[in-house]
Amino acid sequence: MSDILIDISASDDWSKDEITLVEKILLFSFKALSNKKLTEISVRLTGDEEIKLLNKQYRDKNSSTNVLSFPSLNDSIHPEANEMLGDIVISKDTVLREAKNSKKSFEQHLSHLGIHGLLHLMGFSHDKENEALIMEGIEVKILKDLGIPNPYEGVI
Repeated sequence: MSDILIDISASDDWSKDEITLVEKILLFSFKALSNKKLTEISVRLTGDEEIKLLNKQYRDKNSSTNVLSFPSLNDSIHPEANEMLGDIVISKDTVLREAKNSKKSFEQHLSHLGIHGLLHLMGFSHDKENEALIMEGIEVKILKDLGIPNPYEGVI
């Protein structure tokens, strides 16, 4: 059984239900993927303005994005301390826009991006085609377990 602490901060445009959904998705996904104990994740739920600044600062991309993940580079020395996996930042503005454009519900797309961000913290990548297939397969499996359709179906 894994234990995870999820510290979520959110801008005012995020509802309590949306914040709770992100927490539930991350808890479910982490428990499905890991047997590590005493793990911590920090989540920032924000909008395009803030995520654009972070994307520019850390990725040198002057645009908003849906999700950013910042894996922790520090390993705790104390054996009873939480392992900090890292930080996830999600833009509600971009999630809403992408969900509408892809004819998905906001909740479905938000769930997918939460899982996607967590996988990045756990070391998964989609830079190469074989890595992308592995990562997408894990996302699809977790989403299916949550009753959410495959987000890649019909995507060319």
